[in-house]
Amino acid sequence: MIFQPNHQPIPQTTDTTFRTTTRFALLLSVALALVLALAPAALAQRSIVHFFVVPASVAAQKLPALNDFLVQTAGGFTVSRSHGASRSSAGRRIRLDNWSYTVAADTDLSQEIMDYLKAKCGLPSVFILVWEAERPGL
Repeated sequence: MIFQPNHQPIPQTTDTTFRTTTRFALLLSVALALVLALAPAALAQRSIVHFFVVPASVAAQKLPALNDFLVQTAGGFTVSRSHGASRSSAGRRIRLDNWSYTVAADTDLSQEIMDYLKAKCGLPSVFILVWEAERPGL
């Protein structure tokens, strides 16, 4: 404090107080910027998406077990009927009736799904597509 001739103290900010406050404000600003920059990445979750088809000719009694397997292995699934067409090796058009499954999981389960479909559903081969996706907001 500095005293004037009439002996009234005048408060004075020290240089140390100013530097401490400035450092704290700067540190707080950097921390806030990091939180705002990283929040979307923290909220988004990466998933591996598996899309595969099961021919409608697979016995209906095998589908509930497949559905249970997908719930236990991946946590869930989405299924819908799908229709398509293809050409046989002889060049004839073949109508395709399928169950189309979409499964999102934290890891690649394509080998497990293919093994299950071959062993439990009797499929000689499996059409499966796998890709990485982002699930924002989770």
